[in-house]
Amino acid sequence: MANRRTSKLEKWAVHALARLWEIRNVLFLAVPYFFLLSWLFLGSSSIDSRPAEIFSVPESPVWAEPDSIHWFGTTGSGVDLFQLTRLAMGTSVAVAVVCSFFGISTAMLVVALFAFDSSEHRFRPIFVFSRAGFLLPAMAVLVIFAGGSGGSLPFAMLGIIVVTGFYLAPMIANWFEEGGKGPEVLAGFGLGLSWQDMLVGRVLPKVLRRLVGMFAQLVPVIILLEMALSFMGFTGDRLGVGAMIAYGQQSIIEAPWLAVCPGILASVVVAALSLLGAMVSKVTRSGLLPRHF
Repeated sequence: MANRRTSKLEKWAVHALARLWEIRNVLFLAVPYFFLLSWLFLGSSSIDSRPAEIFSVPESPVWAEPDSIHWFGTTGSGVDLFQLTRLAMGTSVAVAVVCSFFGISTAMLVVALFAFDSSEHRFRPIFVFSRAGFLLPAMAVLVIFAGGSGGSLPFAMLGIIVVTGFYLAPMIANWFEEGGKGPEVLAGFGLGLSWQDMLVGRVLPKVLRRLVGMFAQLVPVIILLEMALSFMGFTGDRLGVGAMIAYGQQSIIEAPWLAVCPGILASVVVAALSLLGAMVSKVTRSGLLPRHF
């Protein structure tokens, strides 16, 4: 029987299947992410999302305690608190995803400004600047930034992105330094390849894979930051779990579920995302986030 030559399409299919098999653990972890995020983002969007009106207590409140119909009870105006919390939690997760993406992108952009320099101490400015900034807690920076802007979601998100990029840049720079000392890079230098060739072909792909774990860990942290800013009123008059808890505290005696139930759902969602983030980080070998987070 004559030998049949493998076509380009067959080679591509085999290569694609091999790559999918290598990242099978990450793909497996994507399944619970899909179901969790789908459940959050497919909630009802027809509810008025202005917390000042939703949580205003009329002269004759019609709130109801948690039961089999309204799992979290209702507000004083009769709005189902479970659906309201679900909508607010979806908004918080969406904000966290956007801020995580742009925060990591900002850090990568800063590192890229120094990465193509072939000198041994190319990342020294990043490390020196970060040591000075680590003396100031990230939350204090966010409070000052968001409070000084008068309290609005775009400014709060901008502050989170800037702080995130600042604290992640040294960690990503360390990844580039570790990759530059690998045996395959040293072998490439022995073959006469330049640092730029090693950076693009061998170091950068490893860094990009580790960014997936960093992103997964960062999302639940930024959710907590967003809820904290929302609780303090620094994200404007918009629906957020933090704002719901703050408004619920005003009726903590008459209707304690207004403050307690949103906190329970937020804790469950953040705990689930934190567990998934730790598992993704372990698979991608990203390591832990800086302790300031």
